[in-house]
Amino acid sequence: MYEGPQFRIKLVRYYENLPWHYTGEVFRVQCASARTAKSPGHKTQDAGWVTLGNGGAIGSKSASELAERERRHYIVIDDRTLVWTGNGLNVSFDACGSFHAWYPTSLPEDLIVPAEKPSYCKPQGNVDCSHYDFLGERSPRFEEIRVSPEGLVSFVVYSTAFRNTKALRVQSADFGQTWKITTL
Repeated sequence: MYEGPQFRIKLVRYYENLPWHYTGEVFRVQCASARTAKSPGHKTQDAGWVTLGNGGAIGSKSASELAERERRHYIVIDDRTLVWTGNGLNVSFDACGSFHAWYPTSLPEDLIVPAEKPSYCKPQGNVDCSHYDFLGERSPRFEEIRVSPEGLVSFVVYSTAFRNTKALRVQSADFGQTWKITTL
């Protein structure tokens, strides 16, 4: 998907058989650099690579087809900086050595219109199911992504799960260590 002087990104497609759960094609997007060289390999990740994203791929014909579909979620800013979006926004300033992330599940409850959740979820049960608030048509959409080598990160996120607004501006001035949220 990408090959630069400091890091590489690839998509691997394979078949997975998890009885009574999932059987079919899946994919993983992986990143490799000098910073990931000591990452151990396992069944679904090559040694020296770290997994960024993954998902189901039933009905896909090839890894290259999936790479074209998934490419929009991976934004190369410069030789060392990568942004990866999915159910959150992740940014690496050190060629995939580490990532700092923002997820809409970190928002205060008063900013979210909760989705219906199974009874085993909090507050009735013991399981944190906050991610249910951002599934399907409620999934976050990230736009106006800006990242600078000095550690500034800014983006606008849209979701129908937000209460009294459809968009938020999210910013960090410290490489994603802390985040400031503004309602739009």
